[in-house]
Order: sequence, then structure tokens, then C-alpha cells
Amino acid sequence: MEGSGVADMETGHVSPHHREKHRLSELRIVLLGQRESGKSSAGNTILGREEFESGKRTAQCVKRQGEVGGRQVTVVDTPGWWRNCSFNTPGSSGISFVKWTRELDKQEIVRSVSLCPPGPYALFLVIDVSLSFTKTCRSSVEEHLELLSERVWRHTIVLFTRGDRLGDTTIEQLIKTEGKALQGLVEKCGNRYHVLNNENWGDGTQVTELLEKIEEMVAGHGGCHYEMDTMLLQEVEEKRRTVEERVEQRMTKVQKQRKALRALVEGEEHRLSELRIVLLGERESGKSSAGNTILGREEFESGKITLRCVKRQGELAGRQVTVVDTPGWRYRSITESQELDKQEIVRSVSMSLCPPGPYAFFLVIRVSSFTESDRESVEEHLELLSERVWRHTIVLFTWGDWLGDATIEQHIEAEGKALQWLVDKCGNRYHVLNNENRGDGTQVTELLEKIEEMVAGHGGDHHEMERMLLQEVEEKRRTVEKRVRQRMMKVQKQRKALRAQFEGEEHRLSELRIVLLGGRESGKSSAGNTILGREEFESGIRTAQCVKRQGEVAGRQVTVVDTPGWWRNWSVKDTRELDKQEIVRSVSLCPPGPYALFLVIDVSSSFTKSHRRSVEEHLELLSERVWRHTIVLFTRGDWLGDTTIEQHIETEGKALQGLVEKCENRYHVLNNENRGDDTQVTELLEKIEETVARNRSGHFTVEG
Repeated sequence: MEGSGVADMETGHVSPHHREKHRLSELRIVLLGQRESGKSSAGNTILGREEFESGKRTAQCVKRQGEVGGRQVTVVDTPGWWRNCSFNTPGSSGISFVKWTRELDKQEIVRSVSLCPPGPYALFLVIDVSLSFTKTCRSSVEEHLELLSERVWRHTIVLFTRGDRLGDTTIEQLIKTEGKALQGLVEKCGNRYHVLNNENWGDGTQVTELLEKIEEMVAGHGGCHYEMDTMLLQEVEEKRRTVEERVEQRMTKVQKQRKALRALVEGEEHRLSELRIVLLGERESGKSSAGNTILGREEFESGKITLRCVKRQGELAGRQVTVVDTPGWRYRSITESQELDKQEIVRSVSMSLCPPGPYAFFLVIRVSSFTESDRESVEEHLELLSERVWRHTIVLFTWGDWLGDATIEQHIEAEGKALQWLVDKCGNRYHVLNNENRGDGTQVTELLEKIEEMVAGHGGDHHEMERMLLQEVEEKRRTVEKRVRQRMMKVQKQRKALRAQFEGEEHRLSELRIVLLGGRESGKSSAGNTILGREEFESGIRTAQCVKRQGEVAGRQVTVVDTPGWWRNWSVKDTRELDKQEIVRSVSLCPPGPYALFLVIDVSSSFTKSHRRSVEEHLELLSERVWRHTIVLFTRGDWLGDTTIEQHIETEGKALQGLVEKCENRYHVLNNENRGDDTQVTELLEKIEETVARNRSGHFTVEG
């Protein structure tokens, strides 16, 4: 499979004559690839010494040189992009993966080829051999490389890193077994590839052979190097100049604004003895870490989802500081956010958390790409607190270490109109935190000064929430608690009556047959693994056909059939015919038919009227009688925190309530992260037996 311009097709080797003829005295190389792919380590292996800082993000292009094997070698390392293998949304084939990459990073990728004039002989596409390589990974790679034009592929070699993890497997075997995505990529690079073991620098042959492969490729191109489109380089340079002009303008404006506000603060009139802060932002934006950085200690649990508002206090620079962390939003549209999360955002400003109201809201945003849909999402979620929220909001950028040598102003101006609009909407109030560098007290001190300046500009005012809105939220909470008690009593009474029917063991089944149904990414496969107590279904990838697995659980023989999922809000007519056929076929895989169908729903996502309609249409492919045998199985139960599943059902609204009632109040919640808790599965199996008792020992059949 290994190819080169002059290689012997049988052996893959090049004759010494050809090697000498095309031996280059100088080699120019650019390293491209995803984040954490091992680019910097590969550069060090090639040069034979620590020239690039591995283990840390490459924020700007870095050029290093050295002599290797009698050749002068120039290596340029570039910023990586996110793998983007997890994007799985309707119409994913039309997704632009490159849009998730920061504008500054894209500009650096284009600029890389100008750092080794007149151009690189080879571009190494660096891929970690230990990670899966999917169709979406390939799409992402192609979009990023083609920032340099489509001609880039003629000069590209796939460089596999972490070769020590291959063990006894050859790289050819890996390429073959990994599938069409990787095979197609290697073929697009003219079957040019090489594998490096970055742990084994002492093996000079792996680098020598790599350099020879460059020379073979160059020979096949008649000695040509890669030449960048001059127009494209000029365009990037023009963008950089425009950004620098805008940076200068913004910094001048901010400095003038801050100077005027500092004058108000200087007289101690507005130096606050107490500061009250609320943190807002999407999930994984770094809110909890930011809270810890501000308070100077671990007060919030970072690395874990914040499910309810959390209040922490401390003394900082002579001020009493209160910080309230809030649940982040997961999806871009507010309609996709859980009702409980939205209520918690509103509750964050209540008298119980930071009375009489916060002085500042920190809108926490990572130093990453920021699109128009991100902007819309932020606007919708913040305005749950009224339009007046913007007067008290500061944009707090986290992951500041990712900027490298760039300023936050360069990031704002390069990223584009969406982020510029947001910063302007917040009155040009912004700050950047490096949560990795908590020892730098100046970054927090300056942040607190910015709060005081903002408060001074408002005449000392804090944010006041409309009482009517807070009362409305409190009324909703009381109504929910009342409905929770009613539902729990109803379910307990119903289960007690059913258990009474088979106290004599006549309905304890020796065999249970189950079919899992639900939307994509609902956690069906993980639920199947939790039920069987081991990894039987491949979670994390799409289930394209029905999969049947069996095992013994709590003394019962259990059969579980996993099925293809559908997009959460899609009508059944938009679902592929093959997927619909598989859903219908699922019940025939556990003859004579399943005792229970589990409708799997992710508890961390909202559940709207359109989601319910989608569920009903897909389940009724199996006939309207399906509901008599269906149990709603909520997954990701760890995301509930201290909330009960009943509170979630009642808060989420009529769509979910109606669905649970359609399943005759049969529901269960699984924590797929806590498989050691056998009681959750045992109780689930008991609920199946109760369902069977309700159906007089009948299983489900499509025919009836």
C-alpha cells in the first residue's frame, strides 16, 4: 500500500541510486493536525531534540531548524484543531467543521507555509494511531488542509504518531481495519504514510526513512516544493492588518472608558466592601474553575456538571466576595434547555442566593470559536433575566493560556462580528482569566477593579430582578412539588396493586426480552450495557442495524435488542426507510416477542411538543398497542443531582407528562455512570414483571 514516486511497487523500497540522485541538502516541513495528535512531539523526534514545547497547546506557528542526517531541516509546527468526531446532528454531511476553529488558528495554518520560504517540500498530516478515525474526523481534516488549497494533497504525507501503541499490529493492518475513512485519506495522500514512535528517539532509522520518503515524493514532483497561492497569503495579511487597526481602536476606547470610571472609584466613594457575582455560560465553559480562581481556592466542583445554583463566599483583597455558579446551557437554542435549568438561572439572583442582587454577571466564554448561533444562544439565555442584564454584564474569557502570544483584543477582532457584537453589548467590559495560573493574583485583582468601575458607572446600583418574574418562578416550583406528590402516590398505589398479583412468584419470569427504542444519542447502547452489567453494545457510535445481546441478570436470562435511533425532533417521514425497517424488525429478534419496550430519553435534554410527536410517530411504527408494553427509561440520571425524576417530569411540562401517562406511569431512571449499583437494574426488571402482570403475562407482537 505504501507509495512513492520512485519506489519499487513489490518491496516499497527505493534503490540507493535513486536515493543519491534525489537526496536534498535542505528539507522544509510543516506539521498539521488535530489538537493533542502529537505534532510537537513529532517535531522533536524529527529534529532529535526538544525544540517544541509538547504537552502544551501550540497557539501560534513555531519554526525550528537543525541538521538531521546531513540535511538542513526546517520544521514549522502549527495550531491544531478539535477532532470534531463527536458532532452528530441532522444533516451532518453538510456541517462545516472548520467553522468550529478560531479565526486566528485558521490564519496561522495558512501563514505556516510562508515561514519556510520559498515553500515546504512536505506537509505532515499528523494522526494519533491510538484514536479512532471516523468519517467526521476525515471531513474535518480535509476542510482544514484545504485552507491551503486543494493542491495541498500532492505534497502531504500522513504521519502516524504514538506508534508504540500499535504493539504487534502493523500500520498497514491498522489502516485496513480502521475503515474507509482512514483508507480514503491515505489514498488521497497518494498512499504516502509513515509511523513514528515518539517514545523511541534512539531509533534514528525511523527519522531517516521518513526523510527519504519526502525525497521520493519530491522526486515524483520533479523536485518541486509546495507553493502557496499568493492571493490567499495576501488576503490573510490584509485580514491581519485590519484586525490590528481594530485592536488599536478597541484598546484606545476601553482605556479611555476605564480612565473615566477609575476617577469615580478613586475617591473611595465607590470602593465596595462587598461584591456579589453570578457566573453564567454554557456547559464546559469553565464557570466553576473561574469561580475557584476568583475565590483563590477550590470551592466549586470543576470537571462536573453544575446542576443547581451553588453559592460560595470568601474574603478577597479586603472585600467580602459572594460567587453564585449556575447550570450551564447545553444546546444553542433556549427551547432545547431544560426547564429546571432555566428556572435556576432566574433563581440565581434571588434573595436567598445573593441579596439584594448581584453587582456583576460574568458571562463565561472560552477562548475558542464564537459563531452567530453562539451569540443567539447567549442572548436568549441571558435575557431570561430581563434586557437590563446587559448593563451589569462583563464577558469573562476562560482558557486564557490558549491565546499564546496573542492578546484578547486580537482574538475578539479576528473572531468576527458575533463576538464583537457581544462585547459591545456588554459595554466593552471584558476580562481574560488563565485558570491554570491561579498564583497570578493580579488577574483577579484587575477583574474586581472592573466590577467597581462598572458599578461606579451605574451610580452604585446592583441588578434588581423583577419581583413578578421571581414570584412566577416560585409559584411554578410550588405547583411542581404538589404534582410530584400526586404522581408519586399514584405510582406507588399502582405498583402495590400489581405486586399483589404475583406475590406467589407466579409472575417472576425466568426470561426477559427487551427492545431499546429512542432518539440518537439518547444513551440506548449504554443503557443496554448497564442492564447486562458489561460492555456488550458499542456506545459512542451510531447503531445502524439492530444488535441483539444476551446474559444472565439477577437469576434471569435477559435478551436485549438495541435499535437505530432517530433525530429527536424529526417526523417519521424524515427518518431513513432502512432505520424504520430495523425498528419494526427489532421485535422479531427476540421471539416470540419482547416483554417490554424501553423508550430511552436523555434526562439532561429538554423534551418539547415536537420531541413527543417524533417519539409517538416512531413507536407507532409497531402499532398503537405498543404503549401497553412501553416503559420510559431515563438515562444520564447522574445529571439530576438532588432532583428526583418526578420533579424533572413535572417541571419539564405537558409534553413529557403526557408521554409518561401514555405509558401508564411506567418510568425508571438509570445512572449509566454508576454500573456498580445493581439495585437500579434489579428494580427495573421488577417493573418489567409488573408490566407483564398488567398485560396478563402477554408479550408484545406486531400482529397482535
